[in-house]
Amino acid sequence: MLPFILFSTLLSPILTESEKQQWFCNSSDAIISYSYCDHLKFPISISSEPCVRLRGTNGFVHVEFIPKLPKRKEVLCHGHDDDYSFCRALKGETVNTSIPFSFEGILFPKGHYRCVAEAIAGDTEEKLFCLNFTIIHRRDVN
Repeated sequence: MLPFILFSTLLSPILTESEKQQWFCNSSDAIISYSYCDHLKFPISISSEPCVRLRGTNGFVHVEFIPKLPKRKEVLCHGHDDDYSFCRALKGETVNTSIPFSFEGILFPKGHYRCVAEAIAGDTEEKLFCLNFTIIHRRDVN
């Protein structure tokens, strides 16, 4: 089976070409949006349950996308990896997956952050999608 890996790196703000920002979540201490960071721009739906707060939040980020035709034919699941939501999915079929997150114990100073998230499949590291998340951490109003 080819592994499905989601990389995420917290980076300081950097200058990049401006992309249209998609709204993701607005909580009492953060505004989060995302844009594509590659040319693929597959339709993708991302939501959070609950909305992300950078102080003491636990929950799930839900990712939904429809993979395009692959460049090569590979077996993704062999019947014993049914823990993954994308096992037994057909080409063009919607893939839903939930990724747990937790910000407990991590203190973020107020400011702007950029997080790059890439979904990569297989030993050859074929990129499924790439997103730039922009996080504006503001003073908690509560």
